[in-house]
This record gives sequence, structure tokens and C-alpha cells, in this order.
Amino acid sequence: MPEESPTPEQQLALTVPGAGALGTSALVQYGPAPTHLVWWLLLGAFAVAAVAVLAIPETAARRPGVLASLRPRMAVPRQARGTFAVALPGMIAAPALAGFYLSLGPSLAVQVLGSPDLVWGGLVIFLVAGSGAAALVALRGVGGAAAMLAGCLVLVAGVVMTLAAIQTASAAAFLAGTAVAGAGFGTAFFLGAYRILTPLAGPGQRAGLIAASFIVYYLAFSVPVLIAGMAVTHFGLHQTAVVYSAALAVLAAAAAGSFLFRRRSRPAGRPSGGTSRAERPTPKDEADDRADHGAGGRLPHREAERLGNQEHPS
Repeated sequence: MPEESPTPEQQLALTVPGAGALGTSALVQYGPAPTHLVWWLLLGAFAVAAVAVLAIPETAARRPGVLASLRPRMAVPRQARGTFAVALPGMIAAPALAGFYLSLGPSLAVQVLGSPDLVWGGLVIFLVAGSGAAALVALRGVGGAAAMLAGCLVLVAGVVMTLAAIQTASAAAFLAGTAVAGAGFGTAFFLGAYRILTPLAGPGQRAGLIAASFIVYYLAFSVPVLIAGMAVTHFGLHQTAVVYSAALAVLAAAAAGSFLFRRRSRPAGRPSGGTSRAERPTPKDEADDRADHGAGGRLPHREAERLGNQEHPS
């Protein structure tokens, strides 16, 4: 199965939060009723969106099993587990960076830049999300493996720049490091990890693998910053930001190092997208696929293997 290009939805998922943060910070700083106006605007936008959703025609035929379809299923197929484990440090570091900037970034900007203007807080969030979205567009032709490695290295570089800026209170270095780290964030997860993992799953396994990937994403996005928020009350913002940035750099460097080691240690002659006998789906995997998609909802394993061999000739 070929690697997927970044979708418009993925680009919007990065662009919209950045633009929203920049716009709302400007409204709070310069608009009337700073503690109310933004929320009224959001309420109006949600109301319009709700009406629009009701007006959208249904594209799929109705069929029984609505309640069963709501049961969450998460699974990493056997043939993808090694790659998933190697990519995991980078999959944690990228969203943990985004979560840190969305939560503590504005306060850190005030401290490093020495300005009480709230727009600076929105700007650092915009730089992280915007540079991540720009990287998706600029590097969309790069293969998933190269994007994963490059994203982790760029993330390390951006975090190191940010760490130095925090220590020296350099405004220019802080903004530049934020933009570089944001590019690494978008590249490492969406162009890298997501694209090297999804082709490893069969048609009936992809939903569970994507669910597992985004469970990691949102846990990494939220749990570390909760811990950081508690740490700020005990150790202060500066010290917390230094330790958090160092931890991100270590995670991203570990992902890059393990990825390089895995590529060098792969046996010669084995196609990168193929599966060994030990990695083939188990009877439980096949039963889960039939339960999720019906008897005809997934290609038989031998047919899927035949197609995979065509895509990765030996």
C-alpha cells in the first residue's frame, strides 16, 4: 500500500488553531469586552456550524449496527508493532511540544519577550501550528521514513534553540526556535509517523492502528502539560520550561537514533513494506476484521500479500 499524502484536513488541523490563537489574542488585547467577546463569537460560529451539519446530505447508506459501531477499537497489528515502537518517542515528543505551547506558551512569551502584549502569546502558538502546516505542504513529496527522521532532527534543533533562548531571554531566538520546532512537529508526526505506519496495516486493520496513533497523540498532547502546570506552581515557569524542553529534545533524539539503528539493522533483501511469516495477522486479527467489516469487508490475507508483493518487488 503506497504512502498517503497529507490531507487538507490535516493541514487545517494545524492551521486553524494557530490562526484562532492569533486572532483571539488580538481581540482580547485590543477588542471590547475582552473576557466575553471571544466566547460570544465562538458560540455564534458553533451555531452556524450546527445548522450547516444538519443541511449536509448523508453520503452513506443506513445499515444496522449503530451502537456496535460506537464501541472503540484500538489495535496495533503485529506487522506494525516494531515500527510503532521505534516511532513512539517521536510520536510523544511532537504533540507534547504543541500542548506545551498551547498551554504555557503565552506565559513563557511574556517572560522571555518582556512584553505584556497578549498578541505575543497568540503569535508563538501561530508559529508552532503555522510552520507545522507549512512543512506539510513543502515536504509532501518526501517519503515517510525520510520525513520521520528529518522531523525528529528539526524538532531537536528547534527545541535546543528555544532552550537557549529561554536561558538567555533572547526574543529573536525564542521566536525562531518556536518556528523551527513547529516545523519538526508537523513533519515528525503527520508526514513521518502517520505515513510510515498506515501502509503496514491491512484494510481491516487501519482504523484500529490510526485510533492507537491518535490515542498516543492526545495523551502526549495533554498529560505532560498537566504535569508541567503542576510543576510551575512548585518550581516556577522558567525552570519547568527548561526541564520540559530538555525532555522533548531527548525524546526526539531517541526517536531519530532508534530509527537510524532500525534502518541499518534491517536484513538485506527484505522489502521494507513486506511482512514476515511471524508478522502475518493471527486468527484473532482475522476474526476481529470480520466482526468489524463483515465477511467480505477485508481482502483475504493471501490476496493482500500478493498485492503487497506487487508494490514491493523483490
